[in-house]
Amino acid sequence: MYDREKLYSVSDLKERGWTETAIKRFLPAPDDTRPNPHYSRAGAPMKFWLKSRIHRIEKTKRFLAWQAKTEKRKAAARSAVTTRISRMQESMETSELIIQRGWTDEQIYALAVRTHGGNYAGDPGEFRWSKRTARNCIRHNLTNYEQLWRRINRGQTGEQAYQILRERMDKLIDEAYPQFMGADEDESV
Repeated sequence: MYDREKLYSVSDLKERGWTETAIKRFLPAPDDTRPNPHYSRAGAPMKFWLKSRIHRIEKTKRFLAWQAKTEKRKAAARSAVTTRISRMQESMETSELIIQRGWTDEQIYALAVRTHGGNYAGDPGEFRWSKRTARNCIRHNLTNYEQLWRRINRGQTGEQAYQILRERMDKLIDEAYPQFMGADEDESV
């Protein structure tokens, strides 16, 4: 183990706002190294730097200039993410939704059987006809939902845009195929 009173590890430095690039730029050689306890046979040794050395470096004009630029880049990145989220949401609010109308219940059932209700990924399990299956089949096969969905980032940045798309599409399906509105009797809502 290392002396936490006198030394910083790489993870300690990162907690202080350092990056791999900053470590390479400002700290070319560690003050101490130790075998990695998690990867003792194949892992690179752990690097450590004296706290006093780090504190001196963090006060230099060169480091402070780097830190200011880094903060500007982080702020710009956060702003870009916010803009991207906003544009995705706006796109999903204004995109034209297209649905093929006029399919009979029997045609939708046959399409659902062929596509397993629009479930293309993984093992779909046993086919079960329901309002939900019909709605999924319509959404994935008779609308432009898939094309619009591909324009949304996955994860948190696309979460709200997806909700907007899904709510708009569900409303359109309800209007075009009202017989499949709502939940099935045995389906929990």
